[in-house]
Amino acid sequence: MNINKFILEKSYKLISLVSNNIYVFIAGLVILIPFITFQVILVSLILVGFLFQNLYMKRNSSTVYVYVTLDSLLILINILLIIFIKNILNMNNLEFCLLFPLSYTLYRIKHKIKNRKANYLDNPKITFTLMLSTLILAWLSGGVVDYLTGYVSSSDLFQQFGFFTPNSPVNVIMDFLSLFATITATPWFMIVMGIWLGILGFFKVLETNTIENRIRLLLMMFAYAFYSIWLPSFSPISNNVPYIPYMWFNGLGTYGPVEPSYLLDGILGTFIVTAILSFLFGSRQICSVTCTAPFMLQGTFMDSLKKYNRSSKIGRKTLTSKIGKWYRYVMILTWSSLITFALISYLDYEKVINITILGNDPTMFYASLYFNVIWYLQFILIPFVGNYSCVNSGICAWGSFNQFFGYLGFFKLKVKDPSACLKCKTVDCANACPVGITDMRASFIKKGEFKSLKCIGIGDCVEACPYNNIIFYDVRQWLKNKIKI
Repeated sequence: MNINKFILEKSYKLISLVSNNIYVFIAGLVILIPFITFQVILVSLILVGFLFQNLYMKRNSSTVYVYVTLDSLLILINILLIIFIKNILNMNNLEFCLLFPLSYTLYRIKHKIKNRKANYLDNPKITFTLMLSTLILAWLSGGVVDYLTGYVSSSDLFQQFGFFTPNSPVNVIMDFLSLFATITATPWFMIVMGIWLGILGFFKVLETNTIENRIRLLLMMFAYAFYSIWLPSFSPISNNVPYIPYMWFNGLGTYGPVEPSYLLDGILGTFIVTAILSFLFGSRQICSVTCTAPFMLQGTFMDSLKKYNRSSKIGRKTLTSKIGKWYRYVMILTWSSLITFALISYLDYEKVINITILGNDPTMFYASLYFNVIWYLQFILIPFVGNYSCVNSGICAWGSFNQFFGYLGFFKLKVKDPSACLKCKTVDCANACPVGITDMRASFIKKGEFKSLKCIGIGDCVEACPYNNIIFYDVRQWLKNKIKI
């Protein structure tokens, strides 16, 4: 028996067992949480991963499983909210009562959904509720673990709760965003997200047949753990990360201001190295491997949400490989603001001027606003905007930079036999694309290859092709052809 199929069968039995008895497992966690809070939180995220994998397994008839998942998430949210409010924020009994309105709101959302058709792939409101609930759960889990490990103190969090005594609507919004970003910016939040999404990524690897796709997925999971979490946060060289080329994996503002001491080697070095790599191998080296986004978007359940690229109103507007005017405008606005902020940051450190945004360095403010706030808004809005909206919207400067050099370079998709595409009736390649490129088949038939700024080399089209007809082409294949000559 194929080892992958064997592991899948055994894993699916375990997941079904856990999902069918989830309330028993949660009851056990409730009993244990006063004694081993840290361990219980991590185990609860494993259970969440199992629940979402179970939804994916039963995605064609997921009605009852959606209810069970929402119930379980609601219970876990309440448990963690109690811990967060009482132990971390040291709130008095009056403020503690805020728990109950939130609990009731979540209950009403779940109750309304229960009276409707409940397949998550057919109802964006259900999927949004699942995504929002899990993000709340992950945020609370990250906050509690940050506190337990001493990464964030209760005073650090509590001082940002100024929106309980609001001075103005703007202050309320900024205090909330600051509190949200304080936790999402921590490595422990990424670890918490990585647990439940890592389970989905693991099953994606098992379901993948193409060797290159499987290697890419494994590299992606390794990069998330080693490159995005351990190396910059827990390694012995974490303090030197700003000086290392390629470590500014999300571009300007990722690890600090545009400080002259590491401008040339750390910042500009990163842009030069990634531009070369994208030119040689395509933007997939960032957008499908080392960025944290692909890890969070490519697991089994998350990958199934690409259906919303074709069924949501906004998602449908991003279909095909064409770049719309609105995309160009967003990208120009994103880059112009980032370059302006970078210039201000540099001049600040040269003591030519002294300008901050809400007390923060401009580029660090930009990076935190996008990667710690806006990105997660995109994440939970997938049912309404489609999957991989960071690629399709032009709002990610780092992605568009590497996509541009990838488009100039060697990377493309090629087909062995264009006539097979002509005869193909299912067009599985277009349906499989997570970024909604639906016109690759026409290019295959006409040119025998496909190249697009939006193509980030995820390879689901290669995996889905019923004729095993699509192949990756980059500098490696180019060199092979030159050597043969």
